[in-house]
Amino acid sequence: MKRLNGLFIVCLSLIILIGFDNKQNLIIANIKVDVKDNLLRYEVILKTENGSPIKSNFDYQGHIIQGFELAVKPNKPLEELMELDKTSKFTKMLPDAAGTSSGSQDELLLFVEYIIKDDSNLKEVEKVAINEATLFIFDGANKIKELPLSGQ
Repeated sequence: MKRLNGLFIVCLSLIILIGFDNKQNLIIANIKVDVKDNLLRYEVILKTENGSPIKSNFDYQGHIIQGFELAVKPNKPLEELMELDKTSKFTKMLPDAAGTSSGSQDELLLFVEYIIKDDSNLKEVEKVAINEATLFIFDGANKIKELPLSGQ
């Protein structure tokens, strides 16, 4: 009876572990920061480690699934140069545009553009944006990646 219980536990453990094996390992392949027309733009290319297609695990009752999203949290030096979202308890820069594009099944481009304050020096914004922010990648409302930018 003890052997049967042990075998049952081993089989149950294997079933559970195999079920979690399907999680995708996403890597950030490239980060680009650009300043133009009073907008700060971040672009991130996401890839899978093994070349498998990128799939969003986010689902909800609506029809247009947002899926992946890029967000950038400014550190204090960048925060001072950017327009901020005053409606949130979080420190958020004010977005102008955001979206995704896919060139292949195992690659996804995420971008977001933020509004720069009118009196900010654009060269200073570009310099600070590379070193004074944290990138977040979300799948729906779930944060799947966090990357501090400091000398990247």
